[in-house]
Amino acid sequence: MKTVRTMTRLAALLLLAALVFAAPRAAEAQDQLKPGDSLTGTLLISGKQLALPSGPWIVAADGDSGWTSTDVGAYGYLRTTILFRMTGNTVDTIMEVNSNALATMDGWGMAAACSRDNLVWTTTLYKAGWDGSCFFVTHSLLAKDGPPVWEAAKRFARLNKWQLPELAVTGGFRSSDRTDVLDVRFHFTPETRSIKAENVRRWRDSAWMADRVEQDADRLAFVKAVRDWAIGYAAVLDSGLKNRPYKGDPITLPEPGVKGTIKDMLTERIAQLGLLHQSGAISDEEYSAQKQALETAGSGTASAIPDQSAIQYVKGLSYRVIVSFSHLFNNFYWTGNFVATSALEVLQITINSVKFQLHEVGWAKFYGTPRTDSARTIDFRYIGIAE
Repeated sequence: MKTVRTMTRLAALLLLAALVFAAPRAAEAQDQLKPGDSLTGTLLISGKQLALPSGPWIVAADGDSGWTSTDVGAYGYLRTTILFRMTGNTVDTIMEVNSNALATMDGWGMAAACSRDNLVWTTTLYKAGWDGSCFFVTHSLLAKDGPPVWEAAKRFARLNKWQLPELAVTGGFRSSDRTDVLDVRFHFTPETRSIKAENVRRWRDSAWMADRVEQDADRLAFVKAVRDWAIGYAAVLDSGLKNRPYKGDPITLPEPGVKGTIKDMLTERIAQLGLLHQSGAISDEEYSAQKQALETAGSGTASAIPDQSAIQYVKGLSYRVIVSFSHLFNNFYWTGNFVATSALEVLQITINSVKFQLHEVGWAKFYGTPRTDSARTIDFRYIGIAE
């Protein structure tokens, strides 16, 4: 009997040890991508999941991007995953995924490209505190000397004798919150979409520039297709950041004149509103009013939280208006003269406004708490040059 109990305890200990060691290894194996791996459906990456357009997608490289920054605290490393979609021996589309390995506490900000005024298209969906979502459409010169992961991807392409584009049309996305970020860029090869190739050395010399793309019907049609497709894919990316699975139709890549399979956010929102109406959760009047609001103003976006200097300015202005009216009555009561009242009022507005602003700035500098929840601009090392 004693021997049986001993054997049972030993078996239990071995099973527990197996579970302890096997669980991390299984998770590690699931998240480890090797060149040549084929992916379809979903990319699981560092606690997030990203719906992939119709594939298969071939892993070209996966590893440390080489980007370092102290602005976001301890993030471990920035992971870059590069996937290829092939048409024959030509890389039809390059998918560049940047994601943090560890959660942070100070936010990841917005991509600089989302606020540029010389790209074909930029849209900020929301930017409030740490949370942000945006996308853009432009063209990129694929960097000759890019981050280490890109160099590895190019070696993998050469090994397989695959042709990489020198210039690509880029649809870029950034979705971030306080702890995590997904920065995804799709680089589309124009030649595989029957669009004439061009050989330029500088980004600004390309016919894909915003002020020149309308001169070519084929280029313009494809840019519009990427823009329309990006509207829907941005919502998919936001869900992936929260580790929510995509349950919609298979996602196709943008093609000129072909309607994408991803519902845009406004259409999806109206459809959800209709389901609430059909279930009786909202009345006919509420449904009509909210539907009209969506069609008129869109789904709404949260504005950026104002910084401290803006708050100080507004406070000073509102305070000055209130105090100035009270001073008018006081000055006239003691002087009984309109000219003297006006002169005193001008002096008080000038002197007291300066004193108030200096007082606020002094408190903010020496005793105030720095704001860290405002949307910042943080860029990574990308494989494409767009400048």
